[in-house]
Amino acid sequence: MERMLKLSDAIDGVLYRVAMWVGWLFVVCTVVIAFDVLTRKIGYQMPGMGSTRLQELEWHLHTALFAFWIGIAYVKNAHVRIDIAFINAKPRTHVWAEFLGCIILAIPYCLFAIYFSLDFTWIAWVDMEGSASSNGLPYRWIPKAFISLGLIMLFAAVISVLMRTIVYLWGPEELRKKANVAVIKDHHGATA
Repeated sequence: MERMLKLSDAIDGVLYRVAMWVGWLFVVCTVVIAFDVLTRKIGYQMPGMGSTRLQELEWHLHTALFAFWIGIAYVKNAHVRIDIAFINAKPRTHVWAEFLGCIILAIPYCLFAIYFSLDFTWIAWVDMEGSASSNGLPYRWIPKAFISLGLIMLFAAVISVLMRTIVYLWGPEELRKKANVAVIKDHHGATA
């Protein structure tokens, strides 16, 4: 059980480091958006860098940000969650729901989505797919690859959370608190 927690910590550490590095793309994205708005407002377009290319670059950057943050968001329980059925439930009930959700929903979804996203990326690579716009960006496989990598990171996050729920539900008492399952944080942010 302790090995499970160490492996979970290692996965979380990788997800966190990737998210922090990719987070710098938020600054780049902000600069691109501001530059695009400013150049359109004053009516000046740099040769070879029209508004279409800038707008496509914006959504490429947004794709990278979303894809590389989704894993750590799941680990930290920072994703959108509708827990009306569990609002007053005990911590153990929350962890059971998380465990079953990982097994029944999250793992099958991730495997299914990864399979099709890799195919989606591969086809874009083989066809050298580019923008539908004549003055858009080439290499559409790059943002599609971001989606595939993001789904792989989400799968790793689900495995990490699943291991923590297993330790919490079936591990020895001294390891339960170390499991630190994010879903059982109470309204004040303390672990239950």
